[in-house]
Amino acid sequence: MAVYAGNDQNGIPRISPDYVPPQSAGEKFPISFWNYRYVGEGMTPDEVFTWAELGLTVSMAPRVKWNNEEMKKELHLYLDNAVKAGIKLIIWVEGLEYNNLRHMTEEEYRKFFTEVHEEFRHPATYGFYVGDEPGGVENFRASWNAIRIQREVAPELNPYLNLHTCMDDVDPSEFDGRTFREWLRDLAEATGFKIFSYGHYDQVWNDDGIESYYRNIKALREASDAAGVDMWCCVLSSSHYMFRIPTEYEFMWQITMSAALGARGIIWFRLYDRPHGPNNHGSPIDEYGFKTSTYLPMLHANRRFADQYGELMMRLKFKEAFFTHANHGGFKTLPVGCHPVLTTVRSTEETLVSFFTDKDGEEYIVFVNADMKTPGVVRPEFDREKYVLNEMMFNGATAVPYSGGTSEEHWDGIWLYPGQMAVYRIDTRA
Repeated sequence: MAVYAGNDQNGIPRISPDYVPPQSAGEKFPISFWNYRYVGEGMTPDEVFTWAELGLTVSMAPRVKWNNEEMKKELHLYLDNAVKAGIKLIIWVEGLEYNNLRHMTEEEYRKFFTEVHEEFRHPATYGFYVGDEPGGVENFRASWNAIRIQREVAPELNPYLNLHTCMDDVDPSEFDGRTFREWLRDLAEATGFKIFSYGHYDQVWNDDGIESYYRNIKALREASDAAGVDMWCCVLSSSHYMFRIPTEYEFMWQITMSAALGARGIIWFRLYDRPHGPNNHGSPIDEYGFKTSTYLPMLHANRRFADQYGELMMRLKFKEAFFTHANHGGFKTLPVGCHPVLTTVRSTEETLVSFFTDKDGEEYIVFVNADMKTPGVVRPEFDREKYVLNEMMFNGATAVPYSGGTSEEHWDGIWLYPGQMAVYRIDTRA
């Protein structure tokens, strides 16, 4: 995916046209979607293979009514197919949502969840749906208790809770006198809670929306880092409200930008259109079951990212991020000498520059073309006598030394289409 300068120059390592990257069993970057259909509503268990074709790795299964035995039986077929397809499923059983704890006892909820867990104990089960966008002190208390009970009964699974966008703006009274960051930290310490997601769609609207996206992913990622949990960003794949249908570049931008700013997964809103939701249109699959013009763009974005960086990014830990042209959403402009390796970074378009480390302390630099419409060239300036920037391709299976930026030609650097990512490991010369 990443185009590196110097590929056509003598002495630069090449990747042969018939090169097949090795398959890995490493942890995959979670790519999921919101599924509002019920079991039996316009899909069969074979739909799991469509999800795998799209490059989804943690999908939301269709909703189940607990008192419907046929629905439960069919959901087992979804789970069996998920094992064959190599993906996990988030299970949504009606009655397990956090708001149910407002009119049932904890003992009743625990008994119900224990029965559900026993029914759907399966290698493909990722976790159970807890609910969406709690608001108010009673709902946040109910969310906490639902997560606590699910974790006590099934500590191997991941309760799935989606939060609002502007969580730092929520009044502390809703968290019993704590800030959101304190609430999330305390929840993780008390229950072992591992992941949460939050929705943000303004980036597929206008420039103010993009700034809002940057502000919120910064705040939510800082909260998740402090709590020691993974944050997923819920991004847009359908027209919704005043938000437009994403282009292929915007599909890729939403994945790469989220990952480069520290998100540990994404969940698309949404994959399927429904007849009674006319405001939501342009989804990759329409209400009649046909694949639309956005199906391939989503597939390209999901699979290209996963094939190049999905496993690699799960091995890396976010450190900091800058932009090359201006401050955005609380992220500063890249300062001269910001890193011992770099002198500066030049770019034709606004470019995100972020830094990561792996478990061995090795450092990585990530570039993303932050423009959604215009291809660009980014050119890192660094001490070539002391350091090598090795481009990580195919999740690190191939490393290609960077040798561009040796002339003043406008094309001399790393070529990136809108939203494209390139990842380099920073190595010291022997």
